[in-house]
Amino acid sequence: MSSARPLVFLDVDGVLNAFRAWRLVRPGRGLVPGNVAVPPGYRHAVADGFDLLLRPEHADWVADLERRAELVWATMWQDRAPAALAPVVGFGADWPYVDFHAAQGFRLGQRTGQGVGSYKFPGVVAWAGERPMVWVDDDLEPAIYDWAADRDASGYPTLLVQPSPAQGWTAAERDAVLAFVEAYGPDPALP
Repeated sequence: MSSARPLVFLDVDGVLNAFRAWRLVRPGRGLVPGNVAVPPGYRHAVADGFDLLLRPEHADWVADLERRAELVWATMWQDRAPAALAPVVGFGADWPYVDFHAAQGFRLGQRTGQGVGSYKFPGVVAWAGERPMVWVDDDLEPAIYDWAADRDASGYPTLLVQPSPAQGWTAAERDAVLAFVEAYGPDPALP
């Protein structure tokens, strides 16, 4: 076990916001602002003008993880995550966020969803250092998996979890994250 709590980097779009699940109620159309027919098992919320499809159980899952790990926003919402997302998801108001623009040295813009994994990569790498870490993101490219395998083999425990943006973060994926933080975090019974 480590003396430091593991890091859990948590994305939003495709993980907490199952943006592709809109297709369940709007086949072929994806997200259409203002049209809020909600698929079963989700709830609709609006953050910073964007419609989100959220799973109500995520707040309980995250509360459990917060007792065992240090959670960090790893989303293109970046500095907007604590203020805009926390009120609608029910957690994360005091979490730090990875500043991907600073890590890259340039600003990508307001892009969210798939296709930004490689843009996020340098920021997550810099933040993680040598601590055990989990990265939950729907947009993890093969090079990120290679890096994680090398990092893990070098003695720095690393878990990548890639939810489907059509359903978001699932119970099985949460269980994998929880098992990892329990295995690599400090013993909660110790002071």
